[in-house]
Amino acid sequence: MTKYGLYNKHQSESKQHINTVDIQTKTQAEAYFAGVKQLQLHQFNDLFIVKEIKHPSKQLLFGNK
Repeated sequence: MTKYGLYNKHQSESKQHINTVDIQTKTQAEAYFAGVKQLQLHQFNDLFIVKEIKHPSKQLLFGNK
């Protein structure tokens, strides 16, 4: 399984992911997140980006060190 993160498409928003999922492909991750947001795929793609997370953030465990 690969970890994918959901990000806002707009640059003014934070660069932190909104949500994550462990799933096999990016296409499946996009479909999953679109369902969670209750949007059609074309609407979802206008608002959000799905990216693979290679190194999970440890900020929640260690703060901003």
